[in-house]
Amino acid sequence: MLRIMNSLKTMSLEISANTPASTNINSIRWRRNPRKPIWKGTAKSKIFRVPPRTVIPQEEADEIKRLYNKYKTEMKTITRFFTSKYNIENQQKDDQDLNKKEFESDLEACMKLNDEWNAKQKVEREASAAVELEKSIQLAKERRKITEERRQQRLNEAEEIVRREKVFAKDFISPEMLDAAIEKALANPVDHNFALDLEGNKIVGYETPPLPKETASLKQ
Repeated sequence: MLRIMNSLKTMSLEISANTPASTNINSIRWRRNPRKPIWKGTAKSKIFRVPPRTVIPQEEADEIKRLYNKYKTEMKTITRFFTSKYNIENQQKDDQDLNKKEFESDLEACMKLNDEWNAKQKVEREASAAVELEKSIQLAKERRKITEERRQQRLNEAEEIVRREKVFAKDFISPEMLDAAIEKALANPVDHNFALDLEGNKIVGYETPPLPKETASLKQ
């Protein structure tokens, strides 16, 4: 393990010294040609094989532990450094006056943008309301026209009925003419028991006395 870490350290130094910063390094785990690709899985002959545990010499284990502790210490130091640095920057940004000014400027910009949006929405709303009002007016006019046409039609029908009834009312007997109509009916009895021959002559009933011109031709 120690040899691998030393070789990686040497390789990283050589790459950083001889290659540009834009060079990409792709690590592979099957560098040797006879090695099987990693995506083909475990061979059937090695499924139940338990490899022996690698025995690391004590000196190498101590060196690995020392390097690991050194790595953790350096990483912790770097983390604390950046934490302290960004805390100082955040403390400077947390100044009350600065925050108040930023808040006021941000609020003013938001209010200005909100006023612009409101003005735009007002114009669109007024235009939409005008269109809707025009549609409502046109619809009301059409409904009123239809209502007037129906009312005029009903009025014409009523006038036609009144006109027909007036024509029929000429033969009606008014209360003032009732006595005269009764006397006329009594003076001129009518026998509805009559017949018509093939020539269209009216033949009155045998109980009714013949009247003048009663047997006149009724041909149409």
